[in-house]
Amino acid sequence: GRDEAAVVEVSCAGAFAGDHGGAEGMARGAFLAKGRAGGGLDGAAQHVAGAAEGRLLGVDAGDVEALLGVVFAIAAISSVVRGQTFTATAPGDDPGETLNASATFSISDLDLIVTLSNTGTFDPANADDILTGIFFTINGDPKLTPESAEVAHGSSVIGHRLPLGFAGDVGSQWAYRNDLVRAPNGTDEGISSTSLKWFGTKNLFSSKKIKGFGSFGGISFGITTLDDLGGNDRGSLKNQAVIQNSVVFTFSGLPNNFSLSDISNVTFQYGTSLKQPELIGEAAANDIGETPTITLLAAGMLGALAAMQWGVVRKSIVAH
Repeated sequence: GRDEAAVVEVSCAGAFAGDHGGAEGMARGAFLAKGRAGGGLDGAAQHVAGAAEGRLLGVDAGDVEALLGVVFAIAAISSVVRGQTFTATAPGDDPGETLNASATFSISDLDLIVTLSNTGTFDPANADDILTGIFFTINGDPKLTPESAEVAHGSSVIGHRLPLGFAGDVGSQWAYRNDLVRAPNGTDEGISSTSLKWFGTKNLFSSKKIKGFGSFGGISFGITTLDDLGGNDRGSLKNQAVIQNSVVFTFSGLPNNFSLSDISNVTFQYGTSLKQPELIGEAAANDIGETPTITLLAAGMLGALAAMQWGVVRKSIVAH
């Protein structure tokens, strides 16, 4: 059975961890930039303030700069908060089991980020319960470049001991193709942790193997549920490394005119055979949009600026 010591939780893997860190870094940089970037925002603020000795509308130019820096940093953060989620559900192969899967497609600059999750709430008993792939169509059929496949932040690998230093890179266990023929639901794009009849070693996200694991294929590094107890696994799941419960895939090469609405025909694949469950995804109604996020947060910063101005005016009135 599975060994509790085999559980490795990834605390900072995944594309979003890097992006958020970068955005926070931008925020810190915005505050630290004053006095270090001679002709930057500080110079512009001094130019506008002129004879007012560095004060704009009664507010210190440095304060204006800091607030603007926050707005710019928030805009950078919100650039990754554009997403479309697809979900699917179907009865499992055993009484009381319900298969549930989700995939969120997000955009960061011109990168496409796909977060694939097994959201079932039962303890898997066989390969039919393990999420192993996703198929989809992109309008215009752009050729994307697979960059990385990583265990999502907060997810873990269970069921098999992992090498020392494993940090969540599962690129050697997941593959991608955009030229599929007769794939489920008429799709031609696919991401998979098992070979099916299309995927092989030349389609992997990474050639860097995980020490102690064989070649790509089988049920290994498929995605299990959060309720997978592990210790009671038998048959095809016994001693198999599976991911609990999300993987993040990053692709570069999106065209400039790409829209998340270009993604369609999302289909979730379970098991190691096309005869095993395939679930048709439906777009969730609560899409995440970029512009409203930026607008609201920027408005908040402007409100803070106005409050600072009123504080200065109020002090002036009291003083007189």
